[in-house]
Amino acid sequence: MDFLIRYPSPLVGRSFAFKTDMISFHMHTLFFKQMRRFNGLRETGLVRIGLAAVFALCLVALSSTGSSAQMVQRIAAIVNDSVISGYDLDQRLGLVFATAGVPRTPENLERIRPQVLRALVDERLQIQEAVEKNIEVDDADIDRAITRLGSRSNMSLEQILAFLESVDVNVETLRTQVFAELAWNELVESRFGPRVTVTDTEIDTVLERIINQSELASYLVSEVLVPVETPEDEARARAAAAQLVDQLRQGGDIRAIAGQFSQAPTAANGGDAGWIIDGQLSNALNSALRTLNIGQTSDPIRTVAGYHILQLRDRRLSNDKQDPMDAAITIEAINIPFTQDMPRAELERTSAAVSNVLKTPMACGELEEFAKKVNPNSRFSRVEERPMRAFPAPARAGLMALEVNKWGQPQRTPEGIELVVLCERKMVERQLPSRDDIENQLFNQELAMMSRRYLRDLRRNAVVEMR
Repeated sequence: MDFLIRYPSPLVGRSFAFKTDMISFHMHTLFFKQMRRFNGLRETGLVRIGLAAVFALCLVALSSTGSSAQMVQRIAAIVNDSVISGYDLDQRLGLVFATAGVPRTPENLERIRPQVLRALVDERLQIQEAVEKNIEVDDADIDRAITRLGSRSNMSLEQILAFLESVDVNVETLRTQVFAELAWNELVESRFGPRVTVTDTEIDTVLERIINQSELASYLVSEVLVPVETPEDEARARAAAAQLVDQLRQGGDIRAIAGQFSQAPTAANGGDAGWIIDGQLSNALNSALRTLNIGQTSDPIRTVAGYHILQLRDRRLSNDKQDPMDAAITIEAINIPFTQDMPRAELERTSAAVSNVLKTPMACGELEEFAKKVNPNSRFSRVEERPMRAFPAPARAGLMALEVNKWGQPQRTPEGIELVVLCERKMVERQLPSRDDIENQLFNQELAMMSRRYLRDLRRNAVVEMR
């Protein structure tokens, strides 16, 4: 009989989860008892040797158990005295492939595995440091952060949990990643935030440059940064950046990839760098940006910080006056279940209901009630004042054709029929960034640099063993 057991870990402030059987249970108990014994003395080299011996003894004993113990036996890495198991690595790989939109082929799995493992090592170091500095993050904070992540794809917290279950990814995998990000951000800001000073002169310089370049073309950009920590790290970072470019050109979602791997300040926002005016970036980045077509991803670009990857989402020329893409729209949508495995009578009833309702206008605020009458399992969603440019390029033509309080063209999805109604469309005047916006940008850039240095120092002082 297999079951899941969890042990709270004082090393990382979270819990380890293992699938095991009754024979292996006692060996897990011995293993974690030994971890607790060594926790208070973990800084000494002698203790690390002793802990390694405990690992070896436990693994030898476990090797005689059934196949259900194989996942437990496999250790992907040891970070100081904290274990990253094969299960942890496989779950994170599952999360990356599920969210990044990259096909899970053996070749992609082999290429991306080292990057995911390195990200897990960094994450474990961040958690250890945050726990040691008494940084606390509660479950409500994690839920809110996951909800914000879901809002990028118009998904509720419940829909995210259902999605993870459908792709066999334990929700704790995502929660642990979010916990690490929140705790690390709080630690970095509390430690370095008071040291960062943005002067009026710096703000004036940036604002003047933007004003002088306001007649030039501008670009809507997403970015990924793979930092180069030391000269010895150059080859690894270059190879990692090249692999991420391959994933993006295969159709990978840059928002998910930036969230997993980028060290730029924009990582927490899915790599969204917003509108960049021609000449605003360094020469190397600006030159690459000018050569890109909309939707294209650049080759890795070496900068002082490391390797940048740019993706051009849109371009706006200086002579554009009232571009329809400057509109912000509010829409409501319903997805009514309609699949071939449904009973024929239900399919006919659903089809007739949809055909009838399309003949009459439908005002915003009425869709949710209508959808439940057609099928109680229908899903309703609302998007408030989202810029047209924020929608995927294939969807923009249909959205721009919508009329207020009139149905859009029905769309088939794997789950059913999607119907959309436009609630409001309003043009957004192009505005220069405010002084507060510029100050926040400069502050975040400086803080991100300090964060990378902090993590680099943790790596240098850590005992990390990759398996």
